[in-house]
Amino acid sequence: MNKHVTLLITFALVLQGCISTVDLNGANESTSEDYPRLELPERTRTSAVLENFDDCDRLLMTLQQNLMDEMITTLDQQSYNHWVEPWFRFIDDVAFAEADVGATTTPQADTPSGDEFSGTNNQETGVDEADFLKTDGTHTYMLNGNLLLVMSIPEFGQIELISTLEIEGSPLSMMLEGDTIVVASSVYATDLDQDHPLRELLVTEVSYESYGEIYTYEYFRTGLVKYSVIDIQDKLNPLIEHDIYFEGYFNTARLVDSTVRSVTHYNSNIEGLNYYPDLPDEYWELDDKNQKMEIWNRSLLETLSSNRDRILSLTLEDFVPMRYVMTDQGSVVTLPYSEEECAEYSASSDSVARGFLTIATMDLTNHNLIMEVDHIGSSWANVYSSQNALVFAEPANDWWWFWGNDDFEDATNIHVFDISDPGSTSYLASGRVLGTVQDQFSISEHDGAIRVASTTDVWGRWWMTDQIDQETGSSSFTGPSNRVTILIPDESGNLIQAGLVDNIADGERIWSARFIGDRGYLVTFEMIDPLWVLDLTDPFNPVILGELEVPGVSTYIHPINENTLLTIGIGPGVGGLGLDWSTTQVSLFDVSDPSAPNLADSMKLTPAYTDSLCEDVRHCGWSWSWSEATYEHKAFTYWSPDSILAVPLSTYRYLYDEWGYSGYEYVSKLMLVDVDVENQTLGGHGEIDHSSFYNQEDGDTNWWHGYSTSIRRSIFMGDFVYAFSALGISVHNTEDLVATEVLEIPGQEQPFGQDATESEDMESEGQNCNDEADTDCVD
Repeated sequence: MNKHVTLLITFALVLQGCISTVDLNGANESTSEDYPRLELPERTRTSAVLENFDDCDRLLMTLQQNLMDEMITTLDQQSYNHWVEPWFRFIDDVAFAEADVGATTTPQADTPSGDEFSGTNNQETGVDEADFLKTDGTHTYMLNGNLLLVMSIPEFGQIELISTLEIEGSPLSMMLEGDTIVVASSVYATDLDQDHPLRELLVTEVSYESYGEIYTYEYFRTGLVKYSVIDIQDKLNPLIEHDIYFEGYFNTARLVDSTVRSVTHYNSNIEGLNYYPDLPDEYWELDDKNQKMEIWNRSLLETLSSNRDRILSLTLEDFVPMRYVMTDQGSVVTLPYSEEECAEYSASSDSVARGFLTIATMDLTNHNLIMEVDHIGSSWANVYSSQNALVFAEPANDWWWFWGNDDFEDATNIHVFDISDPGSTSYLASGRVLGTVQDQFSISEHDGAIRVASTTDVWGRWWMTDQIDQETGSSSFTGPSNRVTILIPDESGNLIQAGLVDNIADGERIWSARFIGDRGYLVTFEMIDPLWVLDLTDPFNPVILGELEVPGVSTYIHPINENTLLTIGIGPGVGGLGLDWSTTQVSLFDVSDPSAPNLADSMKLTPAYTDSLCEDVRHCGWSWSWSEATYEHKAFTYWSPDSILAVPLSTYRYLYDEWGYSGYEYVSKLMLVDVDVENQTLGGHGEIDHSSFYNQEDGDTNWWHGYSTSIRRSIFMGDFVYAFSALGISVHNTEDLVATEVLEIPGQEQPFGQDATESEDMESEGQNCNDEADTDCVD
């Protein structure tokens, strides 16, 4: 009851005296503080520990309050943007742009496989990560377009497409366990067929009047993640056994001990809330600032009142992710949002999130598909998993929480769940670290301790970059800094800071990280790339062992063994400073002496800007090349039996004829690099070319829409390497790179000439290059 009263009082304050006044006389003396400010909600931080809601009414009121706080703060920023003189905003925006320059993106890396084939490039041993390509050595499964492709491997060096299965929506990733595949797909309500049973539950027609005309549009509050549980015991006839829909968007999934733990995120899209005052036409006709301010304030109060009424009318169904099950009869059953008085919902005690991170735990050994579901009040999170722990790193606060509140640094909540028991996911503890966590490789669990690498900065708080310290006269913001924090759970559910290394590379930020046993590796960057080596043996006393400055930057670190690191990233700019974004670079580091890490070798993979006879880059030069492996580790395949690295490399260029521009030419390759671990050298092994899949013989090639022309993944099987792209698969012998198979695959439409049905009707058998003309083979 007390919380409900507090909530209503807070709402009431929105309408009473919450707008400050501004003296507009002498507008030339205005400052960036002169605008009609709203009284913002109080900001506090207490604990990151998750607390379960044991009362659905309490959950609803908390979500209403969080939404109200966000709405008020957003309207206050709109007032600032509207009333502060444009040159003040320009200064702020420039400062923000200059501060926001960055990059895209543990025991030894694991590639789950038999003795003679590779698999997904996973972060941790025994933890399989969701991807669109999976293999068990005898069959390979690929999500392509809206199809699941089932391909047999009669023997290494061969591949045959034996069946396909159409999957609703846009398939994203899958997990493979024995004879079961779980596919996660993205489904948008407005794309559903008109007679789809979900459509009437999710889509609402909204009408509005504008200038005397009535307009109608379809509204749906969020996307859907569909889990399809597929029986593949009969490879010729894969069968969907279960279809379950979750509101939200797919994040990732892990498979440990036959248990899938899939993570989605849902953020409610509330119809009818206004985040800008509804100003009458007369406002825009006035020149007098005082008159305009009066109308603005009146309109702002009306907007606040309307928003308050809308928020108070919301029910729990408007906030929480709903779930739906498709029955065998083709109807849809809506599952209850709670079965335990909302006890399956939790949030940090000081959380202001109105979104939910949902963990769906599926035991694939149980054919009845018993699913355990937990919801955490959270923003989008980075997800890490070892065999024993599932860890989430989510921003402690969204951007809006910091508006008008500069007393707190950015921080990240760390939530740890125990997954050592198959089929179960149990909350263990939470803590908080300063800074922002870049990705899953910035997190590690080792012997029960959680290691986290983070960068402190002012992300999204552009107004802070221009603040001046009154005592020193210099900028209050001195730039980013980096740290590694080691957390250990106590008996009360808190992650206690055991050890800390801070002030690492002040002024720079983390671009990549890797934890390997008792060591940690960081790559930071501003103008040159330092590699940092940390000793984490004593969790209470972590120390920096060594540092190495090298040109360029590594965006992914792959451990070959305890003394050797293989990385991929962006090459250096002119004079070794900055970055040449057109260059993909592979580097080999010797860390056998951690106090003196050494760059053993590096190799640029990128083709030259121009052809040998090119005089005009515009007409004959290549555009910048790129590799998915620089930001997606699953595109990076290191095959230790042969010491070969495979990474994709792509580019394109414009084609011109006598009439001018005539199309595109694509380069789609898999680059193979020899890694001599003993002699610490890198060398070119060769390349596999899929360009002919995407280029017309007459040069009339259009732009590809909707999917990549790149080779996306590679698998090594025995003495062969398999390359996978949207239109085809090729198999080559790793010794001489002779092609043994080329298979055109369905799933994607071609944007030129050919009838779209051709790719759907292709023969399922791959072409044997030993039996056909060499010109028909990709080599």
